[in-house]
Amino acid sequence: MSPGSRIVLLRTEGRGGEAEIELDGARLRVVDGWSAADAPAAPGPVEDGRIEVVANPRQCGPCREDPAPEKGLTPIAGWRYRGEGEITSLDPLRVDLGPFAVVVALAPGEDWAPGDRLTLAIDRIVLSRAKAKAPG
Repeated sequence: MSPGSRIVLLRTEGRGGEAEIELDGARLRVVDGWSAADAPAAPGPVEDGRIEVVANPRQCGPCREDPAPEKGLTPIAGWRYRGEGEITSLDPLRVDLGPFAVVVALAPGEDWAPGDRLTLAIDRIVLSRAKAKAPG
């Protein structure tokens, strides 16, 4: 997620279930890891949220299409997506998907470099609480 990104929770089934969010204007179906364990969160702005993108490494790689598809996400089913984007950093792997950029929980290939186009098979997108910063 880019610094300054805005997340709005639109609806949720509760922790572990499906939620619908708006991330910088894009509507997404995600896994709810943000609600409390005993009660679904109320719709509204998410102040302490983060987005985790979990991709299938066997189905991700450099985009081989010419011309490359537009950056973005295409829904497949539920919280699964096909992503098309541009690598902006390798450690961590950050991909610009057009309307927003995300860190992807995936080890980059040896031949991947910033600026390369990447096709992602996204198994799930998780909305969770941002980790607290250590004091000091």
